[in-house]
Amino acid sequence: MNRVIFLSLLLAVSGFAASPISKEPAPEILGICLGMSKQDAHARLNKIGSLEKEERKRQEVWVVTDQRVSHLIVGFDGNLRVRYVTAIARPGSPRIPYGEVGNLKAAQQKSNQGNYKFTWEVGARRGQPAYLIVARGRDPQYLDSYSVKKLDQEEHD
Repeated sequence: MNRVIFLSLLLAVSGFAASPISKEPAPEILGICLGMSKQDAHARLNKIGSLEKEERKRQEVWVVTDQRVSHLIVGFDGNLRVRYVTAIARPGSPRIPYGEVGNLKAAQQKSNQGNYKFTWEVGARRGQPAYLIVARGRDPQYLDSYSVKKLDQEEHD
């Protein structure tokens, strides 16, 4: 019974993306979390899709069965832990608003010639490294892709 409660809480906390009223965007996409081992990431990815290709041994492209996301691109660091994950929106599907990723008022926003970019930088805390989230698209309301990336100490300073 305790396991059911724990799993229910875990699912509630780690949904597709952060709630628009959440202070910060989540450091994960579709259950692929920053810092997750390659083995654990593969266990999750095999449940939601299939490997399309592996590039340079540290980057993989997965086709996923999610209604709104067609592909996940997952990069691993030298310790084979998730360093970044990028979601590609599925064409012709229900669209993902930028505000579903994080609070737009907290994002750095840029637009240039019909390209829109929303960026959130989240500092390290409670064992979670600093990370960056970037949502991009050609529509002012809906994204084409978004990425969650662990910030290396050098990148953060």
